[in-house]
Amino acid sequence: MIVRRRTWFYRLAGQRFAHAITFKVPVTAAKVKEALRRSIGIPIELWGRSAW
Repeated sequence: MIVRRRTWFYRLAGQRFAHAITFKVPVTAAKVKEALRRSIGIPIELWGRSAW
């Protein structure tokens, strides 16, 4: 099953705390990694936030 979320959390190498990134439409983890790689770098951890 492919998971699509609007809000994703990521952590870069050397960072202690996670940061959030939000999209207008739900996206997959692959799209999030691509967007982060183009803008700030490759995340070492990535997880999505479930909608309530």
